[in-house]
Amino acid sequence: MSENATLAALPRQDAGTGSARALRREGRVPAIVYGGDKDPAMVSVEDQRLRWLIGRGSFTAALLDLQIEGAGRERVIPKEVQCHPVTDRPLHVDFMRVSAASELTVRVTVSLLNQDVCIGLRAGGSLAVAQYDLEVICRADSIPESLEVDIAALEIGGSIRLSDITLPDGVRPAGDDDLLIVSVSAPAGGLADEDISEEEGQEGEGDAEPAAD
Repeated sequence: MSENATLAALPRQDAGTGSARALRREGRVPAIVYGGDKDPAMVSVEDQRLRWLIGRGSFTAALLDLQIEGAGRERVIPKEVQCHPVTDRPLHVDFMRVSAASELTVRVTVSLLNQDVCIGLRAGGSLAVAQYDLEVICRADSIPESLEVDIAALEIGGSIRLSDITLPDGVRPAGDDDLLIVSVSAPAGGLADEDISEEEGQEGEGDAEPAAD
């Protein structure tokens, strides 16, 4: 597990639309921190730092140490990010307080291993990814950075489902464990070029006329 990223936050008093717009003009994003045995707290975070964290991927499946000025550190997980429909700029963030023992439902990125040596792809098959991330349940201190799926032995017509992979310790599926993750289908034109060439060669040998005596 990697060390938690940190995000500085400032307390805010006003929850109105005008106040939120003013914060955004100053390069900050309004947010709220809730959960645990504390009252919700309104804060704001730096827009640039927030965008950088979002850009790393798996933002809503990553623990953060939120450093709130005057209130100390809160360990949180981002639950929702509201973004502008056109610019995709973050407009508001919901953070939920967690402890190491908190059990969470999160979506974790799927990482496909050994695509370059996959049997089905080397034979000309096409890769079809059904799930780019998976919803799992785990403790807050056991959230995996990704779920690794080795496709080296996957042949044409074969598939890998959630039940076929070994999840990290303390991680279990949040739903159907028969969920399709990835498969390899036959080439659109049928057989791969190498197979066609071999068949044509065999047919040519069989059709050749015997030499005259």
